[in-house]
Amino acid sequence: MSTALRLWQEIERINTGMKPTLIIITLVLDVLFLYLLGFIGDAFLFISIFAASIILFSIFALYVLIKEKKHLIFFCLLLLFLGIWAANQIQIKHTPIKQASIEELKTLPYLTWVPAKEIHKAGVVHYDQKQAFEGINFYSSRNLSEAYLMDMSGRVLHTWSAKVYDNDSWHHIELCKNGDLLAIVKDTMLIRLDWNSRIKWTKKMRFHHDIAVDENGDIYALVRKDDVVFYNGVPIPILNEYIVVLSPDGKIKKEVSLFEILKDENPFQGGFFETYYQSLRPKTFIEKGDFLFRGAKQQDILHANTIELLNKNIEGLCKKGDMLVSFRGLDLIGIVNIEQEKLVWKWGPGSLSEQHHPTMLQTDNILIFDNGVSKKRSRILEINPFLKKIVWEYQSVPADKFYSHRRGSSQRLPNGNTLITESDSGHVFEVSKTGKIVWEFYNPQMKKERKERAAIYRMMRITDPKSIQGLDIKKPRQVQNN
Repeated sequence: MSTALRLWQEIERINTGMKPTLIIITLVLDVLFLYLLGFIGDAFLFISIFAASIILFSIFALYVLIKEKKHLIFFCLLLLFLGIWAANQIQIKHTPIKQASIEELKTLPYLTWVPAKEIHKAGVVHYDQKQAFEGINFYSSRNLSEAYLMDMSGRVLHTWSAKVYDNDSWHHIELCKNGDLLAIVKDTMLIRLDWNSRIKWTKKMRFHHDIAVDENGDIYALVRKDDVVFYNGVPIPILNEYIVVLSPDGKIKKEVSLFEILKDENPFQGGFFETYYQSLRPKTFIEKGDFLFRGAKQQDILHANTIELLNKNIEGLCKKGDMLVSFRGLDLIGIVNIEQEKLVWKWGPGSLSEQHHPTMLQTDNILIFDNGVSKKRSRILEINPFLKKIVWEYQSVPADKFYSHRRGSSQRLPNGNTLITESDSGHVFEVSKTGKIVWEFYNPQMKKERKERAAIYRMMRITDPKSIQGLDIKKPRQVQNN
């Protein structure tokens, strides 16, 4: 006779009068073990496994002790409620706040408001007209659903503004040839507006980070989804990345799974057991909101943050229509053949640290914003993709003065200067080839009493202003402080 069967028979012989007491003891023990699971489960994995086994045994015991199905369902729901409440209490009320935790909070991903550098500065604070490259600056402030065209002196020449929901703010924006604007409301939708801010259409999916527009008007966008993928035959729940191709009117034409393309690149660097463990923690379910996974590193294994549509054939490297993609979670940039759905070139691990915004230059080199999270100092790199070597680099002096933990962008200008968005400071500056700052801008959207400034995800300079349809530079309007 098996041990399980003997245990079943022993529980069956328990006096009926004792059953309510045993049920209460079981529920109390479950709450205590859920405290362990939420409180020290991160540090001691075996505690989590032990606590989970106790909870599973409790469900078995309740099944035996409670004969009526409706009562069983009630107690299981009660157990679930108590467990979530216990885990929530331990996460919210019983975690000591240390200075290190406060510093970590400052660097959480994609905060709208960030600690302000140079709180007394706003707008364009430096402009060397001889060395800066003239153009129109295109950007949005992370706290608003607005986009601006701004001249080199800080005058706003045109504004797009629209909201679908009251709390909308735009994560990223892209300008179309006809003056239309594409705007991402992160994890919610993609919006297309005309020059006068009239909404043409919205597409509800989990769009994020970046958009690329083809010559024919097709739109390539990053979208993420809760997914179950197979890795070495094992089903694993992840937050998967897709490149979605839409027609100019917002109809889906194609979806490409980036996990399927990257699965040979060791995407589960922490081991997929850690992904399972993180997925089953009570805290994951408490914080999930509208989605199963919002971005915890254990599920957001790829974290694609940039796509660039390559517009020419480069022999031995890529074909026109391939995409240059950044995978922050893997410290990797790569060129993806969309038609064949395969990775044709890669570089980064060991050299990059949670990078953003790789772009192909006219010289066939690649410019990269290397966030430098591992060393807490950012840099701009230009690499030769054939030799896989750094051929130019910008760092501040001292090196840790320039640092954006979770965002950033860089653009090579026609005169060889580089426009840099230090996103997590709401700060944009242009440097010469020798690293001299020749133009500088601070986001004027501030909360001075809290010494905070709104982040800028990406500023790009339009080097041929005549290409902007509808622009009238005779009617400027200044950005107003909040």
